[in-house]
Amino acid sequence: MRDDDRLYTTVAAAWRSFEAAASLQSRVGPAIPILFFGDRDAYGESRHRVLTVGLNPSRTEFPTGNPFQRFPLAESIRPEDQEPYLDALSAYFRTSPYRKWFRSFEPMLNGMSASYYDHSTSTALHTDICSPVATDPTWSRLREADRRLLAHDGRRLWHELLIALRPNVVVLSVAKSHLEHIAFEPLGPWQLIHSFDRKRDGTLRSYAYEVLGCWHLVGTEPALFVFCPASQTPLGSISNDQKRELGAIVADAHQDAA
Repeated sequence: MRDDDRLYTTVAAAWRSFEAAASLQSRVGPAIPILFFGDRDAYGESRHRVLTVGLNPSRTEFPTGNPFQRFPLAESIRPEDQEPYLDALSAYFRTSPYRKWFRSFEPMLNGMSASYYDHSTSTALHTDICSPVATDPTWSRLREADRRLLAHDGRRLWHELLIALRPNVVVLSVAKSHLEHIAFEPLGPWQLIHSFDRKRDGTLRSYAYEVLGCWHLVGTEPALFVFCPASQTPLGSISNDQKRELGAIVADAHQDAA
């Protein structure tokens, strides 16, 4: 299957997942499923194709009073409007992104000469491993039944999306337990990439902040998966300078093994 055809298939599946969740009080509406965040074309043309990974979209992506503020091209979209839907997702970081959350990843991306925005040699996309459906409350506070329903389709959908996007590097900053749901074939064990022994203020940590890496086969191509522990926000336990340092280390690790 061609990458574009596979992507269109995942778009249709994202809408089905969104519609299947209509009975959940936690599903945000009015809304659309968010298969990814960022400029798909710029990502495809990038020197390095980098994806970041969270759990599922926040209710903040669809603000009360102006729910399509961040996705104005999608306000009257229908599930069959695949290209307009993809255009709406691609325009996200040029429109009204939720910067308070995405700035958590941005310094690490900058260390890799990447960015969500239009000023770098590589344009990154953001994806969600559990579901493309925005919820209120957030994933960790959802009822277990809601999480099961959303993840039943969402995890399979995320894997299909990655095959279509053909990433070089996948950065996950989630609870470590979610690594168990990565179904791509590992090409080796998870190994330590780097550890930070000191906190933001320079004091010694009780436990080191450890970043792990593992190569997986995504479709027919290897990709470096990088796990960075999350706190309240992605990579929230390390400073921006440390994030930039980590990005450069990850870029070197990918280049050395590629």
